[in-house]
Amino acid sequence: MIFPSVSKGLEVTAKGDAMLTEKEDWDKEADVVIVGYGGAGAVAAITAHDKGAVVLILEKQPEDTHCTNTKMSGGIFVNVNNVEKGIKYLQSLCQIERGVSWTDTDVIKAWAEYASQNREWIENLGGKPRFIGPFGEHQVEGAECMDICRYPGFGTGFAKFLERQVTHREIRIMYDSPAIRLITSLKGEVVGVRVETGEEERRHRVNIRARRAVIMTCGGFEFNEEMKLNYLKVYPTHFYGSPANTGDGHRMVMELGADLWHMNCCSARLVGKFPDFPIAFDFDHRGCNSVLHKVMGKAPSKPCGFFFVDRNGKRFTNENFKYHTLYYELTLFDSQRLIYPRVPCFWIFDQNRMDSGPLALQITGASGPVRLYRWSRDNSKEIERGWIIQAGSIRELAHKIGVDPDNLEQTARGYERYCAQGSDPEFDRQQQDLVPLIKPPFYGVKLLPGGPNTQGGPKRNHRAQVLNVNGDPIPRLYAAGEFGSIYGMLYPSAGSNLAECIAFGRIAGENAAKEDIIQ
Repeated sequence: MIFPSVSKGLEVTAKGDAMLTEKEDWDKEADVVIVGYGGAGAVAAITAHDKGAVVLILEKQPEDTHCTNTKMSGGIFVNVNNVEKGIKYLQSLCQIERGVSWTDTDVIKAWAEYASQNREWIENLGGKPRFIGPFGEHQVEGAECMDICRYPGFGTGFAKFLERQVTHREIRIMYDSPAIRLITSLKGEVVGVRVETGEEERRHRVNIRARRAVIMTCGGFEFNEEMKLNYLKVYPTHFYGSPANTGDGHRMVMELGADLWHMNCCSARLVGKFPDFPIAFDFDHRGCNSVLHKVMGKAPSKPCGFFFVDRNGKRFTNENFKYHTLYYELTLFDSQRLIYPRVPCFWIFDQNRMDSGPLALQITGASGPVRLYRWSRDNSKEIERGWIIQAGSIRELAHKIGVDPDNLEQTARGYERYCAQGSDPEFDRQQQDLVPLIKPPFYGVKLLPGGPNTQGGPKRNHRAQVLNVNGDPIPRLYAAGEFGSIYGMLYPSAGSNLAECIAFGRIAGENAAKEDIIQ
C-alpha cells in the first residue's frame, strides 16, 4: 500500500481542544484510519479493506510487546442462534423498567443480527472455531439463543488468526504510535488523527488523514485510576486485561462532544491484585470452575471446598456466583463505618485446593497463554511472595489476614455444618459444591473487585457511529468493541466481549468504507 506524504502549508486552528483544519497538512493518509489494534480493530480493518477501502491501523503499543484484551481472553465468542430470541434476551437484560433501557432497541437489533453471523464470518475466512453449546448467563427470555464457540489456542489463537488476515491483506499498521487527538474540519467532520511516533528520544507528531472515516477501537479504561475512581461503582477495581487500556480514546471523543454511556458498568467479579505485580489475576476457586469447564467443553472434576468472607469474617454471597456480575454485590457501602465491608474480602480454603493445581486460571489473563506471569503449579512461589497466606488453624489464619477470629471460626463451623447437611440456608449454595475444609493447613487470599474489562465509552448507534450529546452522529467517526460497549449493567454471557468485537467491528468497517471520500 502507498501512503502519500502531503505537505501544503499548515493552517490549523484550535477550538477548545479539538483540532480544526481548512488546508491539508498531512504526513500520511488512508481511506479509513483505525485507532487501536485489538480484536475489534482487526475485524474493522479486515471488513473495511474487503469493502474496497485503503486502511491504516494506529497502535500505541510497540510491536514486540503488543498485548490486547483479545489476546488475554479465553478465545470464547457468542454466536446468536436465533435473531429474534437474541433481541429479546438482550432487551431483558437492558430493560430497567418500562421505557427505561441501558441500550437502544435498534442497536440491540443490529447486534443480534450481526452476532448471529459471527461463526460463519470466521469460518469464511478459514478459521475453525469449536462449537460448545448454548450458555446465556441469566435465566430470562431468550437465554437459550446464546451459543458459545471457542477458537483453538484461546485468545492468543484468535488474535493470531485475525493478525494473519490483516497481514494477508497488506493492511499497514503503525505500531508505537499513540493517537493523541482527532482532527476535524470546520464542518465538524472527523478528517484525521494526530499521533506521536518515532524513537523515544526523538518523538514527533504526525497528522494522519482519513479520507472516509476514523474508527475508534481503543478499548476501555481498566488502567486509568482517575477514571475508575470517578466512573465505576466501587474503588479500587482491578483488571486482568491489557495495561494499555488507559482511556485515551475517551478523552479524544469527549473533546468533540461525544455522549457517554455504560460508564459505571463492567464485566467483573473478585480478583487477586498484589502490590508487586501490575495486573490482576482471575482465579479458579473450586479447582474445577463449573462455568469455565462448561465453556471449555470439559467435564468438571471433583470440586474443592472454599468460601468467601468479608472484612468482618462472615460469608456474604452464594459462592456459585454469576461470573460477570458478582462485582455489583461488592459495592455495598456502610454509611456508619464509612467503609465498603466487602472490599477487600477473602477466599478461604484448605490443602486440598492447593494440591489440585494453580490457583490462577491458565486460559485467561496474565497467567494465561500470553504468559506475562507463570504461576507455579503447586502455588509455592506465590506463598513465598506473600500472595497466599498459610496458617495451621482457622483462628491463626484470621489473625494473619486481619479479620475477627471469633467471626471466622463461627463462619467456618457454619459452613462445615451446611456441608454435612447438604444444604445452605443462608445463600442456597448448590449441594454438590458444599465440600468441607478438612485438610490443614488452611489458606487465605485477599480478593478485590475486578475482572476483564470496563464497558463504558462513547454512545453509538446501530451503524456504529459515535453520537454527540444531542444524539446526532459525529460525522465520519465510528466505534466498536469495548470502547463504548453496547452492554449495560448485566453482561450477557461468556464470550460476549469478543462477540461484540466481531459484530460491531464488521458494522463499523462496512459503514466507514461507504463514506464518500473527502475531496
